[in-house]
Amino acid sequence: MLTRRDFIKKSALAAGGTALLGTHFMCGDKNKLAEKSRVVSAAAEDMLNGQKYNPEAVHRAFSEGLKELTGERTLEKAWSSLVSPDDVVGVKINCIGAPKISSSLQSINETIEGLKSAGVKENNIIICDRFDREFRRVGLKINNSSAGVRVHGSSNKWEGVLPWVEGYDRNVFLSLEDGTLKKYRALVKQNFTETASHREIFNSCAWLWMLIQLGNEKAQKYSKEIRRLYTDYSDREGIRKIAEEVADEFNDIEIEDEEKSFFSEIATNQITKLVNIAVLKHNEDSGVTWATKNIALGVTTNKIRFHIDFCTKSIPEILNFPCIKDKTVLHVGEAAKISTISVAGAKIAYDNRIFFSADPVAMDRIGLDILEEKRKEHNLPSIREEATHVAACAKKGLGTDDYAKIDMRELKV
Repeated sequence: MLTRRDFIKKSALAAGGTALLGTHFMCGDKNKLAEKSRVVSAAAEDMLNGQKYNPEAVHRAFSEGLKELTGERTLEKAWSSLVSPDDVVGVKINCIGAPKISSSLQSINETIEGLKSAGVKENNIIICDRFDREFRRVGLKINNSSAGVRVHGSSNKWEGVLPWVEGYDRNVFLSLEDGTLKKYRALVKQNFTETASHREIFNSCAWLWMLIQLGNEKAQKYSKEIRRLYTDYSDREGIRKIAEEVADEFNDIEIEDEEKSFFSEIATNQITKLVNIAVLKHNEDSGVTWATKNIALGVTTNKIRFHIDFCTKSIPEILNFPCIKDKTVLHVGEAAKISTISVAGAKIAYDNRIFFSADPVAMDRIGLDILEEKRKEHNLPSIREEATHVAACAKKGLGTDDYAKIDMRELKV
């Protein structure tokens, strides 16, 4: 494994190549991936004040980090190189795990001020995540009015196992058979429950949870147990028992749009640019969650099923949709507090850095190594083999996971 010291050496030797900036996300041959993807880390000894980010340190990190990323001489010009006064900018945050670990108010506020300095109108800034009730835990109030910065979810309903809920675009969707009743019927014929893991069985039965949410009377008896098994990864026999019991129970059912995951109307219709504020975390079903996953699973419905293959199919496909690829201009990666066990922050490690890049894959590749190092310090096993979506995104051409093609710049602020 490449150590951090070796990586810094390689980065220093490779520095000087063309940097990957915001134009990476635009269409056209002239804007293909540059030779190097620039990733900037800004470290401050006073980044955290207790369990909270220090606003002064965050400001220094954004100022020096964004200037280094964009090549501009002032913070205002750095923001102006990413957005224009005519833009409507979505700021995708991560509320899961709050108040213990989530996108910080300090980074959110710094982003708002930066966008305003570039001329973006307050009401054309939308702080967004999945659904409305999550924002309270972060310390944000919902604002759907025509005055001030808007703060709201894609919907006020949970979207995890439903194809469509209000707030999502009927015309833009990912079609994927994983987790559908149709696919499950084929798997049953292969006796897959005999050898499949808890993760594979549970996510193959995502359609059952969908029926529960849709109010199917016959499915209701499994509601309590399905919810328990959602987090009890050790109980393979529990989910196997349900999977075998329902094998022939729903042969008369056809579920409308079960293979579809619709995109948030915020992403498809409301915004022209997207800024991503992600938190470095472990995830039981994808290894690492940071830049790529924060967006992909934050703007789509019907996604519990994505984890059947550690999100290897879904994340690259979602990020390749024009409403995401062509609008995303900046990834801010918080890493001063890192969740080494679960997205909810069951165990926290500490660092002193915030990262900035236009390449989410390069950021995730670096984040994976950081997370591995922190987990090792906590005597936790490697999750590298589970984080397959990072390489899949690179293969899709959404960025690079090759250290030789990453221009890593480390700042102390």
